[in-house]
Amino acid sequence: MAPESWRPPADAWSRRNFLRNGFGSVALLCTLASPGALRRKGEVTSAALRAQARSPFEPFQRDLPRIPELLPVSTSGGRDVYEIAIREGLADVLPGFETPIYGYEGVYPGPTIRARKGREIVVKQRNTLSFESNVHLHGGYVPASDDGHPMDVIPAGGSFDYHYPNDQDAATLWYHDHAHGRTSRTLYYGLVAMYVLEDELEEELGLPQGEYDVPIAIADHAFNKDGSFRYEENVDFGFRGDTILVNGAVSPRMAVQRRRYRLRFLNGSNARSYTLRLANGEPMTQIAGDGGLLERPVDRTSFQFHPAERIDLVLDFSKYGPGEQLVLHNTAGSGGTVAVMRFDVVGGGGREEFRVPRRLRRLEPLPPFNARRRWDLALGTSMWQINGKGFDPSRIDVRPRLGSTEEWTFVNHSQRVHPMHLHGFQFRVLERSGGPVELADRIGWKDTVGVQPDETVKVQAWFAPYAGKYVFHCHSLEHADKAMMLQMEVVE
Repeated sequence: MAPESWRPPADAWSRRNFLRNGFGSVALLCTLASPGALRRKGEVTSAALRAQARSPFEPFQRDLPRIPELLPVSTSGGRDVYEIAIREGLADVLPGFETPIYGYEGVYPGPTIRARKGREIVVKQRNTLSFESNVHLHGGYVPASDDGHPMDVIPAGGSFDYHYPNDQDAATLWYHDHAHGRTSRTLYYGLVAMYVLEDELEEELGLPQGEYDVPIAIADHAFNKDGSFRYEENVDFGFRGDTILVNGAVSPRMAVQRRRYRLRFLNGSNARSYTLRLANGEPMTQIAGDGGLLERPVDRTSFQFHPAERIDLVLDFSKYGPGEQLVLHNTAGSGGTVAVMRFDVVGGGGREEFRVPRRLRRLEPLPPFNARRRWDLALGTSMWQINGKGFDPSRIDVRPRLGSTEEWTFVNHSQRVHPMHLHGFQFRVLERSGGPVELADRIGWKDTVGVQPDETVKVQAWFAPYAGKYVFHCHSLEHADKAMMLQMEVVE
């Protein structure tokens, strides 16, 4: 039973009514059919939904799926080699239905890769889909040739070996498709996976490991009457679903022992931002962001969470007794996008000595600014631009110097949030016109920052360690697909 603090809103079952009314799939662009159009294990009628004892959209009915971890096929020569097939699959999202997806190894979310700082890995990606794909390691320091530039694609039936040096501090990264013009659809249909980079410092700090270190991918979706994902392009707002999936399950529950857990949250949504808060108002301890560990832990009762951002939290369940339940809400949501997940406290945990250290990772000093640049985000519903320009792969829009820092100013003249992301490099948030910079953003590294409507955000970007061509763009995926992306060349 849901706790007293949560009540389904009046329109909570509108999604079931939508399914019963039998609205069909929305056709995608001719360059990309939905997975269900390519392969489906028999269509299920809406009567199957009515036969369910409970609505498949009622929260907390399923256990949180643990994302599978990928094992290397070889570990010789000082590097690990992985093999992944980008292919169609069937996901168990709604009880009684099989949801067609695109997936890494045919699963959604794709398998997590756990890598080690200083140890190179090679990921052999084989594209078995009927259209071009590629893979971007979001947040990774990688050579330009392995970054997954939107124009560096793997043809249908082809393959590519991505080399990841892992020469950066431990962080929660993720990998996803980035073929230009398709990302809003391919990510929505499942090409999302997490990449956890570990190092010795995290071990020395004694942070939770193993079964107590849990990757959690959040994304909003909508459904057709046969249980398939429903996608409808919205270039203005970006796609917004009416159902929250966590690790591919509708608002699940997670059994936790009476101890501390590290929860690695990824916002894998196309365009939806979340404001996450425990229903009892208890603080959550943030220890890391996009670029890894903060200088020190930050206690927060809620946090805003934009597409592509990651936040690592330590939650202490030792203060609760067996049988107690804690609900994580999205206070920015409504209807089926309010309840995110529930933690069910069980016995066990034993005697735990771990406490979150007061100091985590020292931030290295940065070189002084080499240049200052201003990027104005255009307002419009048919085309989004940056500084009056749309993406042109034959044009270089900025040439930072390798090893230098620059001050970039994002100016949002629109009424939409724009999560701005730099490929290959990270930055620190310096200033926001909408209010003070969150402490966690000031004492850690970022690769994506949400720029609110009518807001100006200044960041200090550090262009190291690689030279070459990279892109930066809005991570509201429909905006990026419609050319809200520019190209930079980092020069020696």
